[in-house]
Amino acid sequence: MNPKLQLSKNEMKVIFGEDIRRFRDEKCYTQSYMANQLGIGQSSYQKIEANEIKISMERLVQIANILDKPVEAFFKEENENNLEDTFFVKVSKKEFELMEKTLIQQEKRIGELEEKILRKDNKIEELKAQLNQIQITNTYNTNR
Repeated sequence: MNPKLQLSKNEMKVIFGEDIRRFRDEKCYTQSYMANQLGIGQSSYQKIEANEIKISMERLVQIANILDKPVEAFFKEENENNLEDTFFVKVSKKEFELMEKTLIQQEKRIGELEEKILRKDNKIEELKAQLNQIQITNTYNTNR
């Protein structure tokens, strides 16, 4: 095997089988399905998720491809607080203020739309009550 494709001990420490399992669960794949896709037995695949065996970079790439995840998604810093999909982007103060203003406007618009939906729901209930009253009146008049 190409030495460049072998994960170092430090790299192995930051790959967690729980993440592989979580990504597999997100896709609703079984361990048997994953094992079949990888061309290994289900028990061997189970050991990968349990961190009982070392895997090569090549195997990790295969797993990432099956789960439709970037390989980087399987590496974590040891001191990371398990923040999923967290990344940092440098932006200028002006860009940040613009994004913040946009977010506030979007939140305001969401509030307006929620109020509009509430008014429409109330109108629907009012119309249902009127329709019910008309049906009661018609039934009363028919039975006379």
